[in-house]
Amino acid sequence: MLEKAQRIVPVGAGIIMNPNAMGVLERNGLADALRANAWPYLARDTCDAGGRRLARRDYVPLYESGKLARGALVHRAHLHDVLFAGVPKGAVRFGAAVSKIEGTSVTTEAGETFRADVLVGADGIHSTVRRHLFGEVAPAYMGYRSHRMVVDNNAGVDCFTELLGRGQRIGLVPIAPGRIYIWTTFNSPREPVPALRSADQFRALFAQFTDPRVVKLFSQIRSADEIITTEVEELALERWGEGRTVLLGDSVHAMTPNIGQGAGMAMEDAAVLAEEIASGADSALENYVRRRKPRVETIVRVSRDVGTEGQLSGIIGCWLRNPRVERAGRDATKMQADLERLLAFRS
Repeated sequence: MLEKAQRIVPVGAGIIMNPNAMGVLERNGLADALRANAWPYLARDTCDAGGRRLARRDYVPLYESGKLARGALVHRAHLHDVLFAGVPKGAVRFGAAVSKIEGTSVTTEAGETFRADVLVGADGIHSTVRRHLFGEVAPAYMGYRSHRMVVDNNAGVDCFTELLGRGQRIGLVPIAPGRIYIWTTFNSPREPVPALRSADQFRALFAQFTDPRVVKLFSQIRSADEIITTEVEELALERWGEGRTVLLGDSVHAMTPNIGQGAGMAMEDAAVLAEEIASGADSALENYVRRRKPRVETIVRVSRDVGTEGQLSGIIGCWLRNPRVERAGRDATKMQADLERLLAFRS
């Protein structure tokens, strides 16, 4: 496994490990290690900008019935540590930026050449392997950006909580005792790229959110340097590979973060690809794509639709949306059936 970073370092903010992703980790004996330093994903509240709860998704009945693996809310750095600890020593070659690809032969910038029976590009939305196969493929900007940060949970938030505003959302995600991951989304033109100069400017940007928990959490932020800002993008390819080279995860189907499934889809991809390669079939790579494409396309569409509704900015659109969310939340049976269909990974 070639990794261009020099070493594993703490990066990013929080991540939502949905039940399907945790199911993959359970198969590989890594779920307990992740849960040891995470917050249990038991419920998700959806609220208006003032903090009034519109709906609650309760995952516990699905866990207790064995229909879903128990989800977890965690810091990305901890996830990276658990995944790295789960591979054989020496399996990852750090500082190995790829400069040349010929078939399944890869040459690094340091001049080392590696040959393999199968080349897998799991190298993200700006994939080098994808560029080698298909040339430059620009991700599509979805019309909004996101902030991410981790702070002390001084507001005592005890479950994943999403607040809906006009053209903006805020997510409050406990990831460990006393710590919380905060994400935002906000409508923004592609150009010019907005500059975030201060914590006060950040707070002013989200002044419509009057929930006391948000106000208290945001009061801790002292500098814009504590905040990660990213564009929300999508990328979808019709072809997932060529010959003995294949792509997985964000390198072939980067999706919006609205339902927390970027990591989940990559993990499902990896599990199915491993099964197919282990089968020894000549058609293993084609079988992998055939098995994964319909599922991925559904998740990408659902995530995009959730974002479209969440980013509504018109007075009438938002006025209609919130009661719609509230009505849907009253049908617990349908909600849990939808969750099972979305989050149960059956390869």
